[in-house]
Amino acid sequence: MGGMLGLAACMASTAALAQTSVQIGGTIDAYAGSIKRSGDNGRTSVVDSSGMETSWWGFKGKEDLGNGLQAHFALTGFLRPDSGASGRFDGDTMFSRDANVGLSGSFGSVSVGRNLAPNFIPTLSFSPFGGSFAFAPLELHTQTSAGSYRGQAWSPTVSGDTGWSNEIMYVTPKLGGFTTSLFFQFGEQAGNSGKNNFGVNTMYEQGPLSFGAYFQSVKVNNPLDATVSGDSQVFSFTPYNRVSGATYTLSASKNDTWFVGGAYDLRFMKLFGTLNYSTMRLIGAADDSQYDLKSNTVQLGTSIPAGNGSVLFSWARTNVKAKGDFSAVLGGSDVQSSIVRNTASLGYDYFFSKRTDIYGVVSVDKITEQSNAVSVGVGIRQRF
Repeated sequence: MGGMLGLAACMASTAALAQTSVQIGGTIDAYAGSIKRSGDNGRTSVVDSSGMETSWWGFKGKEDLGNGLQAHFALTGFLRPDSGASGRFDGDTMFSRDANVGLSGSFGSVSVGRNLAPNFIPTLSFSPFGGSFAFAPLELHTQTSAGSYRGQAWSPTVSGDTGWSNEIMYVTPKLGGFTTSLFFQFGEQAGNSGKNNFGVNTMYEQGPLSFGAYFQSVKVNNPLDATVSGDSQVFSFTPYNRVSGATYTLSASKNDTWFVGGAYDLRFMKLFGTLNYSTMRLIGAADDSQYDLKSNTVQLGTSIPAGNGSVLFSWARTNVKAKGDFSAVLGGSDVQSSIVRNTASLGYDYFFSKRTDIYGVVSVDKITEQSNAVSVGVGIRQRF
């Protein structure tokens, strides 16, 4: 009898273990190259991380709770294989990629913690270079501060990071080919309950056609908001006088972005296209009433199968423009209150296997009144 009870307990334990899974995974991506963005003072030779995809590692798990209900969690963080440091940059949190727990079922999925921002999946899905924040023109313009104009650092036109802390995220079941996600991030500031981020995105895929869109409204910077009270600066732009060199910085406390993108697979090539449009609320009543600050980005690209890899090409154009009369703050009439940036990247990504690929990229960059700049990189990526 005791033996039968022991066998039954063992079988029950095995069944329980079969309903729970934990996965360890990640990507290591490193490249060597020579980097110069438009407006940079000089060229930099580098061995750097995350040329084609941001390197990461971590744990994901789920448990079957019965009746179609599952619990799930994710703890993943970024790393820099060129130096062994954690995070994408100094000060990045340990699990800045994912740190959430939630439930999923026929109703969809809900999670609480640090998770995706509305911009992440649509941006990566409709760029030929995917998650490359080093060489993809779309990400260089909208998500990184690389490059400068008249000594001013380029400000990413989409604010709030690609992941949001203190977030509730809900993902619908797939309905008619569409999957829609809702995002709300709490600013967690006493006496300022309106300082939050929110957004929505939707993705569709059917046969060779895919498209998506997102809207997000950002008031809180990530991964941490440095401003305890009052407005946070989530975007800045600096008009200047071409003759005197005088500058006047416009700082935004709110950044709203609309995005649409699509792709069509013709088999012999895949076509990509995106459009971003952002509006800003400026810090200070005087600036907000006198000036109108907006930006827009258009991106076109293609991926062409070639051997065991693909030829990748993408071009993006961003226009940042401030409307208003700057004569009182900059003097004269020779004022530059808008800038245009054009970036084009050409690369080849060769796959040895599903997990390992090598790549080479050449990128040309140009910002208003700055000289052309060329960056090159050759790298290797392995998933585990």
